[in-house]
Amino acid sequence: MTRFLSVALLLALAATGLNAAVALKLDLATLSEASSLIVVGKVDSKEARWDAGRNGIWTHYTFTVSETLKGAHEKSREVAIRGGVVGDVGQHVAGAGSLEVGTEYVLFLWKDDDGRYQLQGMAQGAFAISEREGEKYAKNSVSGMTIVDPKTLKPSKDAAAKQPLEFKLSELKKQVADAQKPAADEEKE
Repeated sequence: MTRFLSVALLLALAATGLNAAVALKLDLATLSEASSLIVVGKVDSKEARWDAGRNGIWTHYTFTVSETLKGAHEKSREVAIRGGVVGDVGQHVAGAGSLEVGTEYVLFLWKDDDGRYQLQGMAQGAFAISEREGEKYAKNSVSGMTIVDPKTLKPSKDAAAKQPLEFKLSELKKQVADAQKPAADEEKE
């Protein structure tokens, strides 16, 4: 985990001046491990507002939680994503992601020092749920991100690394549960 955070810091510093966020592609196990809260829910509303110091704009999304896969369950939660429009001032953060009101998601979240829940891995932490042929699927996004090779920290040439993750919803839930089992087993010892 320390290596992951160190690489993330290096990537953030390397992204200065680019029109895209530079990121490692996070797999489902890493998203699960790094998140303090994982929920399934539907976005009810969104509101953009300035942070306390008027240094940045955050869009706050409220959603109804139908299922909690990790963390304490509450019926309603709020997620803050950097960027948005307040009055005639707009701020865009490449790769931050955006949620649509009325859409159901699986959200991988972490809590910042200001108490806001944010998406783990930026847009990678939001899996939109859709239905095809009677089966529910969950798919995230890497839009606005330059995915880099973890060894060289240069843009990845691997076409698969540039693709979003997509799972049957039932398989995603199973993998999230499986990722938590080792931690639960260690606590018993």
